[in-house]
Amino acid sequence: MSSVESEIERAAVATWPASTVEHADGWVLRHCGLLNRKRSNSALPPEAVPDPDAAVELVEKFYAAREAAPIVQVSPLDRHAELDAFLAGRGYRVVGRTSAMFADCDRVLGAPEDFEVRLEPGPQPSWLVAAEAVGRQPEPSLDRIPQPVRFAIALSGGVPVGVGTFAVSSGWCGIYGMATSPDWRRRGVASAVLRAGARWASGAGAKRLFLQVEDDNPGARSCYEALGFIPSHGYHYRVR
Repeated sequence: MSSVESEIERAAVATWPASTVEHADGWVLRHCGLLNRKRSNSALPPEAVPDPDAAVELVEKFYAAREAAPIVQVSPLDRHAELDAFLAGRGYRVVGRTSAMFADCDRVLGAPEDFEVRLEPGPQPSWLVAAEAVGRQPEPSLDRIPQPVRFAIALSGGVPVGVGTFAVSSGWCGIYGMATSPDWRRRGVASAVLRAGARWASGAGAKRLFLQVEDDNPGARSCYEALGFIPSHGYHYRVR
């Protein structure tokens, strides 16, 4: 795994909540009964998996002990072709084809946008209301995201039009939960949220930003590319 790929995945583990995180034979095993998110409930493989049979047995035992379905985040996909084929042979199906992207904070900062963006230190009631207003169902356990973190609300005339979450770890800032009100899409809301988040992240010690975008969302990918984000690696989940 390249330095950037490895750093992004380590930062993602650190900035996204899971109630249980165990490390075994290089694997990161994650489980969170409060969240349905695959990232909180999947196993991340080490750089090399020389014995897929033993590795998958380890993963399956971890999730069986928690009465949960085993899920493997096959990341980066191009480095784990053997593991991916092995899981397919075991009946694991593919879900959530995703690309990880990153950018330097300085490149995303840019000029202020035509929206007010508020940054709150936690998932406060005002942010939860804003998330629902733009069509984003707030997830439980967001208060588990470790500090430093900010929950962003973009406003137009005092009305919420977009939200996002920014969490910093080891010089990286993870971007999560980006959402724009359907009536305000393609009008610069997401760019305003990202630039405000980048300014805060830079002040909090981050040099780079990362995010994940599913492959079936080309509109979001285009927005991120316009702000200077470039691909790091692709991955998907294997679920049995």
